[in-house]
Amino acid sequence: MADSTVAREASTDASGADTFPRLLLRHAEARPDAPALREKDLGIWQTVSWSQLRDEVAALAAGLASQGFRRGQNLALIGENRPRLYAGMIAAQALGGVPVPLYQDA
Repeated sequence: MADSTVAREASTDASGADTFPRLLLRHAEARPDAPALREKDLGIWQTVSWSQLRDEVAALAAGLASQGFRRGQNLALIGENRPRLYAGMIAAQALGGVPVPLYQDA
C-alpha cells in the first residue's frame, strides 16, 4: 500500500505525541476523499484529498529514503506555498527528519 512508508515511520516517534504524519494518516483513513488542501491553478481551484496527500507523501518519503535520508537530518525544500511543498515537509517528518522550507527568492 502507498502509505506503508509513512505509516511505518510515523509510528516510530518515541514520544507518542501526535505528529503531522500521524494526523495525515488518521485523516486519510477517516475521510479519504475529503479535501485536505486546495490551490488555485490558472484561476481554477484544485483540490487535493487526504488520500491523495497521503500517497504523495508516501512517494516522496520512499524517494528520500532510497537516497539515504535518515532520522535527524535536515531537508531543505525550495518552493512556493503549494501542496507539493507541504507534502515534502511531511515526508521529511515521516522519516524523522527536519524540514527546512525556503522561498525561491530567499
